Amino acid sequence: MNQGNGNLTRQQIPDRCDLMKSIYEIGFSLDDMILYLDTHPKDREALDYYHKLHKQYHELVRLYSRNYGPLFAKDVHNENYFSWVNRPMPWEGDV
Repeated sequence: MNQGNGNLTRQQIPDRCDLMKSIYEIGFSLDDMILYLDTHPKDREALDYYHKLHKQYHELVRLYSRNYGPLFAKDVHNENYFSWVNRPMPWEGDV
């Protein structure tokens, strides 16, 4: 999956449910790494892995927001309409 490319065709855009699942999985891994780094702050390999996950997470959230709507209120970029409440939230079972 090429999350970093803003020029994906419709066939290359991941399914909404699959993309949300990836966001949940990477988010869980990030939380786990934060807990580990709380007790091992000098572990360079773990810190590098955290940064890799952090980048992946934000790329996935950006891809989701661009194609399916914002996941967070701060991701609303429409100047004429606050689209945060435009469709069901992912946790409301629409995903």
